[in-house]
Amino acid sequence: MKSSIVILSLTLALPTALNCQPAIRDLENKLPSLRDTVRIDSINRICESYLESANPLPAEQLADLAYKEASVLHYIHGMAVARSLQGSIQTHLYSNFTGAETFDRAAIRLFDETPDKNGLTATYDHLAFVCFTQCKYDEAFQIENRVYRAYAANRDTAGMIGAISLIGQIHLKRGEFEEGFNAAEARQQLGLQSHDSQSSKESSLDFGSLCMGIEDYPSALHYYSQYFQRFTTIDSIRLLSAEDLIWAKMEYAEIYAHLGKWDSALRIYNRLDTAYLTEKDLRIFLVSKGEYCLLSGQYKTALTYLTRGLISHKKLNDGNEVVRTVLDIAETYYDLHNDREALRYAREGLDLGLQSHARQRMRDAYKLLYWVYDRRRENDSAYFYYKRYIRTKESLSADQTKGRFAAKAYLDRIELLNSDQLINEQQLKIQDQQLKKASLTRYILIGLVIVVLLVTGLIIRNILLTRRNEKLKADNTRKELMQKSAEMEMQALRSQMNPHFIFNCLNSINRFIIKNEPQAASDYLTQFSRLIRLVLNNSKKGWILLDDEIDMLRLYLEMEKLRFKDAFSYVISCDEGTEPCALYIPPLLIQPFVENAVWHGLMHKNGSGIVTLNFSVINDILYCTVTDNGVGRPLEARSGIDSHRPQRSMGIQITKQRLELINDGLNKEIIFNIEDLTDLSGAASGTRVNLGIKFRRNYELETIDAPS
Repeated sequence: MKSSIVILSLTLALPTALNCQPAIRDLENKLPSLRDTVRIDSINRICESYLESANPLPAEQLADLAYKEASVLHYIHGMAVARSLQGSIQTHLYSNFTGAETFDRAAIRLFDETPDKNGLTATYDHLAFVCFTQCKYDEAFQIENRVYRAYAANRDTAGMIGAISLIGQIHLKRGEFEEGFNAAEARQQLGLQSHDSQSSKESSLDFGSLCMGIEDYPSALHYYSQYFQRFTTIDSIRLLSAEDLIWAKMEYAEIYAHLGKWDSALRIYNRLDTAYLTEKDLRIFLVSKGEYCLLSGQYKTALTYLTRGLISHKKLNDGNEVVRTVLDIAETYYDLHNDREALRYAREGLDLGLQSHARQRMRDAYKLLYWVYDRRRENDSAYFYYKRYIRTKESLSADQTKGRFAAKAYLDRIELLNSDQLINEQQLKIQDQQLKKASLTRYILIGLVIVVLLVTGLIIRNILLTRRNEKLKADNTRKELMQKSAEMEMQALRSQMNPHFIFNCLNSINRFIIKNEPQAASDYLTQFSRLIRLVLNNSKKGWILLDDEIDMLRLYLEMEKLRFKDAFSYVISCDEGTEPCALYIPPLLIQPFVENAVWHGLMHKNGSGIVTLNFSVINDILYCTVTDNGVGRPLEARSGIDSHRPQRSMGIQITKQRLELINDGLNKEIIFNIEDLTDLSGAASGTRVNLGIKFRRNYELETIDAPS
């Protein structure tokens, strides 16, 4: 899929720029007589006009000239605008996203030094785009939301349309398809409200891209065909000015290829005269044509196209297209039975996917690695990657399903409006609510059956484990006996907790249903089933990835937040150099302290609370801190709030024993200590629990589900 989007700040300004050409020519004629800051502002305006025109080449020299003259006068605002224009030029002329980011950040630093912020929002808008192209999705999303708010405050509808379009593309790359469809629909509505028929029509491209993301190629073809059937000269100019015409046409061809309509796809490719394409556009054609050859079984030809395209993508640092092309090459090598090269490119694609948290790419990389190892009969490695493929696929499939529901809901709304003009908005809402209620009831019943099965399995498993542990021989060492005893005590504590916890969860679900809060009930049930699944999986293992433990803690905290109506928030962070995907710790070691922070610290606090978890590695020891800003232990002890202190103390004592066994030889103060926090006045302001854990790595474990 495309790595750039329609830069609406340029395309919507294009007609204005074309209409004001005589004024710009007059300004060029007056330029020799202008002096100081007036001259610099005029150069920047002329540069911007060229950048938005059909002949953008003079813009680069003008931006350089404006910056040099502004530097001599120490005119900070002029320097900032010139740097911002240089960033846009790097994208517009060369697709040099790294260079563009450098210029944009320099411009923002200069804007910070001057009270004149005119142009700052546009610079942030462009910076968000170049971050997006380099797979920096979280930063791009944060910046673009800020840009959208700024445009909204100024009632700049054109800017809002451009910002929400980029936000939708970020959601698409992160696999958040429901949010992506919502953004596309919001963009369409903004276009209709502003009577911008062109922007409204171009929203079909957004819907088409999202349908490709959820792998609904018939719907994607519908949207792209709908757009190109009404394609006009104005559309061509708009897309060309935004460097997006090549992307739209190549995606159109790719949809036909995915549907097996080879002739239709080939006609689009053959209409493109590649002899006149620049490198930044030719690379898009090469990779798209390579994917066509891959899908149609022309593997050697596909490899030629894809390899050439990858060289250009890496040169321009287009992260989105690099990871896509690398995985295409890996799949091509797999089909050519070249496992060595397939593994090399698949691993590179996996690394890039993990860095950007792009779940579609992670899923494809895991699948390729599983295929290769399975064909090589390396069963351990094949199983290792198969599990991660299934887990990533399930997560992505859930979001794809939400996206399909969002797309269907949108189409349903359009069909209802077109078919019966007499149905008013209130009647539509009632009908929609009834459909959702019927679907929710069905899902809740299915969910309850699954929960009952899971609970039954958990009880049976606990009984079997208890019977097996009773048969242990008495000749084990004292250390092994102490460790097993601590594990059995913790397991018994969990088995006491589980029915109570499950009962509370089911009561919460029932309460949501009674209050007619189906979405809350559905969300809570989904999180509850995922948590039960994680507990079942992790409790079988002696050591699990820190990443899996964090996932389980995050799920637990989300459920508690939902149950207590967002009465608190939480933050989970890892210091630089701490890699949760490479460290192994015993399961369910941290959860008791998190539970205490919520139940015994925050639930009795007036106002909102926060739980903070931080992980760091120092001298081969994993340090974990669990901090809350609750009432604190002294106030809790004086007021008698905690009516379950014996149970809580027992849980903490068992966990301390586990830590001592795991951290044999370490100082007890490093292993475990509790701090009572106070504010400046000396009043209790919370509690901090500090834990030290000797972690393990792959090669330190005797048996692990990973390749050697």
